[in-house]
Amino acid sequence: MHKDSRGVVARRDRQVTMKRCIYVVDDEAEVTDTAVLIMRGMDSQWEVTGFKDPLEALAAVRAKAPDLILADQLMPQMQGSQLLEQVRAVSPKTIRIIMSAHAGLNKLTLITSAHQYIAKPFDTIELRRVIGRSFAAQGRLEDSDLQAVATSLRSIPSLPGTYDALLRELRNDRNATTNIARLVAQDPGLTAKVLQLANSPLFGQHYLIDSPIEAVMCLGTDMIAAVVLAQSLFHHYESVSAAAMDWRKVWSHCWHTAYLTQHVCREMKFTRIAGEEAFLAGLLHETGRFVLADNYPERFRAACQGAEKMASPLVPRLREVFRASPYQVAAYILELWGMPANAIGAIAAQDAPAADQANGFTLASVLYVADGIASRQAPPDAFALEEWDSAYLEAVGCLESIPEWEKFSTESKPDYSR
Repeated sequence: MHKDSRGVVARRDRQVTMKRCIYVVDDEAEVTDTAVLIMRGMDSQWEVTGFKDPLEALAAVRAKAPDLILADQLMPQMQGSQLLEQVRAVSPKTIRIIMSAHAGLNKLTLITSAHQYIAKPFDTIELRRVIGRSFAAQGRLEDSDLQAVATSLRSIPSLPGTYDALLRELRNDRNATTNIARLVAQDPGLTAKVLQLANSPLFGQHYLIDSPIEAVMCLGTDMIAAVVLAQSLFHHYESVSAAAMDWRKVWSHCWHTAYLTQHVCREMKFTRIAGEEAFLAGLLHETGRFVLADNYPERFRAACQGAEKMASPLVPRLREVFRASPYQVAAYILELWGMPANAIGAIAAQDAPAADQANGFTLASVLYVADGIASRQAPPDAFALEEWDSAYLEAVGCLESIPEWEKFSTESKPDYSR
């Protein structure tokens, strides 16, 4: 590789214009042929090939690994999830997407062999968006160590298809409030979380909110969707075992952090949209920790043992063991899921928030402060706390506000451990 700046730029330009190889697998010939035609028309840099037989598609993967493969779930020769599990073993770098017409909104389906889910029939805008964000996630893997970890993951919860469908229903259906309230009411744990949040001092209601429909009206579409997503993720990972790790404490910490992001955003006069993105980042900022523990239990245990032996925070030991940050792993996965770019950027920046301090108090600053306060008041684990970067906090103009935010947290935080 050329080391001069012109050489680097030229190399990146070639990467941008490089053709992408895509395979589409569906036993219905009409569906396959239509999808191939549509996708070829979307981007001249996409080389799209269709397969009616999953075994033929698997042979093609072995001969030439694609950048991305879309497979129908229900096929007579082999289920799409089974095909994608074999693709994962043969070509872990390939982005894997399940297509299905049989996943309902009331079931946040987890297909661990796939990175993403797309409902059939799909429209061209949605299909292009899913593929585009998949390639964007691949582009995040410039660091070879992060690439080695991310591409070898055997299990990633495939939540975003349902998440996106939920948002579409909420925004487009005039009865959305009733529909989402019905969805929330079906899950007692989800109902409790939503009512806790709606009745917290953060939202300043002067009466008791005791029904899901009132809670939905109080919190708003995007915040409810974030709660649904986070609660589903917790259900997926609550059975994961890890040495010296109480996952319920980690999740309680995530809720605490998300709650504080809302308060900090309001105090700093952020827009409502920015506040919702910060809330989502707070809920999901520990996603990398869960995924690493689930996929690499022995290495995760070694990091915990190292942190205990050295009396150090866990994150630096995770970086040592995996040669990649759990925040960067989380950012990669959230990019695959199509989460908002600002939320992804805030999580990714937690490794070195001071690197961006010239831009002042940003969403990354909100998350850093909220995570720090939450960690000091109710630690997510038994390991040492990371030191505050006081110089950074002073540089972005919030150091003097932290005691007041800590007081708010102490006096008003709901008990999310329940």
